[in-house]
Amino acid sequence: MRLVSAGLTDVGCVRKHNEDSLRMEPELGLFVVADGLGGHAAGEVASQIVVDRVVQFVQQTVEKDRTWPLEYDVTLNYDGNRLKVALLLSDQAIVEDIRKNPERETMGSTVVACLIQGTRATLAHVGDSRAYILDPKGIRQITRDHSWVAEQVTHGILTPAEARVHPFRNVITQALGNGGELDVSVQEFDLEKMDRLLLCSDGLSGMVTDSEIWSIAMSEKSLENSVSRLIAKARENGGEDNITAVLIGFSADEDGPST
Repeated sequence: MRLVSAGLTDVGCVRKHNEDSLRMEPELGLFVVADGLGGHAAGEVASQIVVDRVVQFVQQTVEKDRTWPLEYDVTLNYDGNRLKVALLLSDQAIVEDIRKNPERETMGSTVVACLIQGTRATLAHVGDSRAYILDPKGIRQITRDHSWVAEQVTHGILTPAEARVHPFRNVITQALGNGGELDVSVQEFDLEKMDRLLLCSDGLSGMVTDSEIWSIAMSEKSLENSVSRLIAKARENGGEDNITAVLIGFSADEDGPST
Protein backbone atom coordinates (compact mmCIF):
# COMPACT_ATOMS: atom_id res chain seq x y z
CA MET A 1 0.00 0.00 0.00
CA ARG A 2 1.10 3.54 -0.63
CA LEU A 3 0.05 6.75 1.05
CA VAL A 4 -2.19 9.07 -0.96
CA SER A 5 -3.58 12.47 -0.05
CA ALA A 6 -5.46 15.52 -1.25
CA GLY A 7 -6.02 18.92 0.28
CA LEU A 8 -7.71 22.23 -0.43
CA THR A 9 -8.24 25.54 1.31
CA ASP A 10 -10.95 28.09 0.48
CA VAL A 11 -11.74 31.58 1.73
CA GLY A 12 -15.40 30.67 2.28
CA CYS A 13 -18.40 32.91 1.66
CA VAL A 14 -18.00 35.60 4.33
CA ARG A 15 -14.33 36.34 5.03
CA LYS A 16 -12.38 38.64 2.71
CA HIS A 17 -9.09 36.78 2.98
CA ASN A 18 -7.91 33.31 3.88
CA GLU A 19 -6.08 32.87 7.19
CA ASP A 20 -5.81 29.07 6.89
CA SER A 21 -2.64 27.34 5.70
CA LEU A 22 -1.94 23.73 4.79
CA ARG A 23 1.09 21.66 3.85
CA MET A 24 1.25 18.14 2.51
CA GLU A 25 4.67 16.48 2.44
CA PRO A 26 3.93 12.83 1.57
CA GLU A 27 7.63 11.96 1.22
CA LEU A 28 7.97 12.83 4.91
CA GLY A 29 4.57 11.37 5.79
CA LEU A 30 3.69 14.85 7.12
CA PHE A 31 0.38 16.71 6.83
CA VAL A 32 -0.45 20.02 8.54
CA VAL A 33 -3.52 22.26 8.76
CA ALA A 34 -3.22 25.60 10.58
CA ASP A 35 -6.03 28.10 11.18
CA GLY A 36 -4.78 31.63 11.76
CA LEU A 37 -6.38 33.90 14.34
CA GLY A 38 -6.42 37.65 14.55
CA GLY A 39 -8.10 38.91 11.42
CA HIS A 40 -6.39 42.08 10.26
CA ALA A 41 -3.69 41.39 12.86
CA ALA A 42 -2.26 38.89 10.37
CA GLY A 43 -3.72 35.51 11.22
CA GLU A 44 -2.50 34.33 7.84
CA VAL A 45 1.05 35.22 8.88
CA ALA A 46 0.71 33.09 12.01
CA SER A 47 -0.66 30.05 10.19
CA GLN A 48 2.08 30.28 7.55
CA ILE A 49 4.73 30.45 10.27
CA VAL A 50 3.27 27.28 11.77
CA VAL A 51 3.22 25.16 8.63
CA ASP A 52 6.68 26.35 7.58
CA ARG A 53 8.21 25.74 11.00
CA VAL A 54 6.63 22.29 11.37
CA VAL A 55 7.88 21.16 7.96
CA GLN A 56 11.33 22.58 8.66
CA PHE A 57 11.72 20.79 11.99
CA VAL A 58 10.39 17.47 10.71
CA GLN A 59 12.85 17.67 7.81
CA GLN A 60 15.68 18.42 10.25
CA THR A 61 14.83 15.40 12.41
CA VAL A 62 14.56 12.68 9.79
CA GLU A 63 17.84 11.37 11.24
CA LYS A 64 17.64 10.71 14.97
CA ASP A 65 21.29 11.53 15.73
CA ARG A 66 21.00 15.24 16.50
CA THR A 67 20.91 17.66 19.40
CA TRP A 68 17.34 18.03 20.69
CA PRO A 69 16.31 21.71 21.06
CA LEU A 70 13.80 21.23 23.90
CA GLU A 71 13.19 18.66 26.62
CA TYR A 72 12.54 15.20 25.20
CA ASP A 73 9.25 13.70 26.41
CA VAL A 74 9.96 10.07 27.30
CA THR A 75 6.22 9.29 27.36
CA LEU A 76 6.01 9.87 23.60
CA ASN A 77 7.54 8.08 20.63
CA TYR A 78 10.10 9.81 18.42
CA ASP A 79 7.52 11.17 15.97
CA GLY A 80 5.42 12.39 18.88
CA ASN A 81 8.41 14.37 20.13
CA ARG A 82 9.08 15.69 16.63
CA LEU A 83 5.55 17.06 16.34
CA LYS A 84 5.35 18.33 19.91
CA VAL A 85 8.63 20.23 19.63
CA ALA A 86 7.70 21.50 16.15
CA LEU A 87 4.51 23.04 17.57
CA LEU A 88 6.35 24.51 20.57
CA LEU A 89 8.94 26.04 18.24
CA SER A 90 6.11 27.38 16.06
CA ASP A 91 4.61 28.98 19.15
CA GLN A 92 7.94 30.62 19.95
CA ALA A 93 8.32 31.82 16.36
CA ILE A 94 4.91 33.52 16.41
CA VAL A 95 5.71 35.20 19.74
CA GLU A 96 9.02 36.42 18.33
CA ASP A 97 7.29 37.77 15.21
CA ILE A 98 4.82 39.66 17.40
CA ARG A 99 7.72 41.11 19.38
CA LYS A 100 9.19 42.49 16.15
CA ASN A 101 5.79 43.54 14.78
CA PRO A 102 3.64 44.73 17.71
CA GLU A 103 0.77 45.57 15.36
CA ARG A 104 0.26 41.80 15.10
CA GLU A 105 -0.09 41.33 18.87
CA THR A 106 -3.44 39.50 18.65
CA MET A 107 -2.40 36.99 15.99
CA GLY A 108 -2.13 33.27 16.68
CA SER A 109 -3.03 29.93 15.18
CA THR A 110 -4.60 26.57 15.87
CA VAL A 111 -3.04 23.51 14.26
CA VAL A 112 -3.47 19.81 13.64
CA ALA A 113 -0.49 17.87 12.27
CA CYS A 114 0.11 14.22 11.50
CA LEU A 115 3.17 12.08 10.77
CA ILE A 116 2.53 8.70 9.15
CA GLN A 117 5.16 5.98 8.92
CA GLY A 118 3.79 2.86 7.26
CA THR A 119 0.38 2.43 8.87
CA ARG A 120 1.39 4.04 12.17
CA ALA A 121 0.15 7.60 12.64
CA THR A 122 1.22 10.17 15.22
CA LEU A 123 -1.01 13.21 15.64
CA ALA A 124 -0.57 16.51 17.47
CA HIS A 125 -2.97 19.41 17.81
CA VAL A 126 -3.59 22.71 19.56
CA GLY A 127 -6.93 24.50 19.46
CA ASP A 128 -10.02 23.42 17.54
CA SER A 129 -8.56 22.24 14.24
CA ARG A 130 -9.65 18.61 14.09
CA ALA A 131 -8.80 15.11 12.95
CA TYR A 132 -11.32 12.41 12.09
CA ILE A 133 -11.01 8.75 11.18
CA LEU A 134 -13.51 7.62 8.54
CA ASP A 135 -14.10 4.02 7.54
CA PRO A 136 -16.96 2.09 5.91
CA LYS A 137 -18.70 1.83 9.30
CA GLY A 138 -18.69 5.51 10.26
CA ILE A 139 -16.79 8.58 11.39
CA ARG A 140 -14.92 9.22 14.63
CA GLN A 141 -13.45 12.51 15.84
CA ILE A 142 -10.07 11.64 17.36
CA THR A 143 -9.07 15.08 18.60
CA ARG A 144 -10.77 16.88 21.46
CA ASP A 145 -11.11 20.61 20.84
CA HIS A 146 -9.20 22.90 23.15
CA SER A 147 -12.30 25.05 23.54
CA TRP A 148 -14.71 26.29 26.17
CA VAL A 149 -17.67 24.30 24.84
CA ALA A 150 -15.61 21.09 24.63
CA GLU A 151 -14.77 21.48 28.31
CA GLN A 152 -18.47 21.91 29.12
CA VAL A 153 -19.30 18.74 27.17
CA THR A 154 -16.57 16.83 29.01
CA HIS A 155 -18.07 17.89 32.35
CA GLY A 156 -21.62 17.05 31.24
CA ILE A 157 -22.80 20.65 31.30
CA LEU A 158 -23.53 20.79 27.57
CA THR A 159 -24.49 18.08 25.11
CA PRO A 160 -22.55 17.83 21.82
CA ALA A 161 -25.65 19.13 20.01
CA GLU A 162 -25.87 22.13 22.35
CA ALA A 163 -22.15 22.81 21.97
CA ARG A 164 -22.45 22.89 18.20
CA VAL A 165 -24.79 25.91 18.28
CA HIS A 166 -23.61 27.57 21.50
CA PRO A 167 -22.73 31.29 21.16
CA PHE A 168 -19.32 30.56 22.75
CA ARG A 169 -18.51 27.65 20.41
CA ASN A 170 -15.61 29.59 18.83
CA VAL A 171 -13.91 30.41 22.14
CA ILE A 172 -10.69 28.36 22.23
CA THR A 173 -8.58 27.72 25.33
CA GLN A 174 -5.29 26.93 23.57
CA ALA A 175 -3.57 28.56 20.59
CA LEU A 176 -0.08 28.97 19.26
CA GLY A 177 1.28 32.45 19.85
CA ASN A 178 -0.78 33.40 22.88
CA GLY A 179 2.33 33.70 25.04
CA GLY A 180 1.11 31.34 27.75
CA GLU A 181 1.93 27.78 28.71
CA LEU A 182 1.06 25.52 25.81
CA ASP A 183 -0.50 22.06 26.18
CA VAL A 184 0.17 20.13 22.96
CA SER A 185 -2.07 17.06 22.67
CA VAL A 186 -0.28 14.08 21.08
CA GLN A 187 -1.59 10.61 20.27
CA GLU A 188 -0.58 7.52 18.30
CA PHE A 189 -2.77 5.06 16.44
CA ASP A 190 -2.76 2.54 13.61
CA LEU A 191 -4.48 3.20 10.31
CA GLU A 192 -6.31 0.39 8.54
CA LYS A 193 -6.21 0.05 4.77
CA MET A 194 -9.85 1.18 4.44
CA ASP A 195 -9.42 4.19 6.74
CA ARG A 196 -9.40 7.78 5.61
CA LEU A 197 -7.86 10.37 7.91
CA LEU A 198 -9.30 13.88 7.70
CA LEU A 199 -7.52 16.96 9.02
CA CYS A 200 -9.55 20.16 8.90
CA SER A 201 -10.05 23.66 10.20
CA ASP A 202 -13.24 24.59 12.03
CA GLY A 203 -14.48 26.23 8.85
CA LEU A 204 -15.31 22.71 7.71
CA SER A 205 -16.30 21.02 10.98
CA GLY A 206 -18.40 24.00 12.02
CA MET A 207 -20.35 24.07 8.77
CA VAL A 208 -20.69 20.37 7.85
CA THR A 209 -22.08 17.72 10.19
CA ASP A 210 -20.15 14.55 10.93
CA SER A 211 -22.68 12.48 9.00
CA GLU A 212 -22.36 14.77 5.98
CA ILE A 213 -18.58 14.60 6.15
CA TRP A 214 -18.68 10.80 6.28
CA SER A 215 -21.18 10.50 3.43
CA ILE A 216 -19.18 12.79 1.14
CA ALA A 217 -15.73 11.49 1.98
CA MET A 218 -16.65 7.81 1.63
CA SER A 219 -18.80 8.11 -1.49
CA GLU A 220 -15.94 9.12 -3.77
CA LYS A 221 -13.05 6.89 -4.80
CA SER A 222 -10.93 9.95 -5.54
CA LEU A 223 -9.63 11.87 -2.52
CA GLU A 224 -9.45 14.98 -4.70
CA ASN A 225 -13.16 14.75 -5.49
CA SER A 226 -13.99 14.11 -1.83
CA VAL A 227 -12.09 17.18 -0.68
CA SER A 228 -13.64 19.35 -3.38
CA ARG A 229 -17.12 18.22 -2.39
CA LEU A 230 -16.43 18.83 1.31
CA ILE A 231 -15.34 22.39 0.58
CA ALA A 232 -18.38 22.92 -1.63
CA LYS A 233 -20.70 21.59 1.09
CA ALA A 234 -19.24 23.95 3.68
CA ARG A 235 -19.83 26.85 1.30
CA GLU A 236 -23.34 25.61 0.55
CA ASN A 237 -24.09 25.52 4.28
CA GLY A 238 -22.99 29.13 4.75
CA GLY A 239 -19.19 29.19 4.47
CA GLU A 240 -18.92 31.46 7.50
CA ASP A 241 -15.18 30.87 7.95
CA ASN A 242 -12.17 29.87 5.89
CA ILE A 243 -12.37 26.18 4.98
CA THR A 244 -9.45 23.74 4.84
CA ALA A 245 -9.49 19.97 4.49
CA VAL A 246 -6.80 17.32 3.96
CA LEU A 247 -7.77 13.71 3.32
CA ILE A 248 -5.22 10.90 3.65
CA GLY A 249 -5.63 7.24 2.77
CA PHE A 250 -3.96 4.26 1.16
CA SER A 251 -3.84 3.03 -2.40
CA ALA A 252 -3.36 -0.62 -3.28
CA ASP A 253 -0.56 -0.07 -5.81
CA GLU A 254 3.05 -0.21 -4.70
CA ASP A 255 4.45 2.95 -6.27
CA GLY A 256 5.86 5.72 -4.12
CA PRO A 257 3.89 8.25 -2.05
CA SER A 258 1.59 10.52 -3.97
CA THR A 259 -0.60 13.55 -3.45
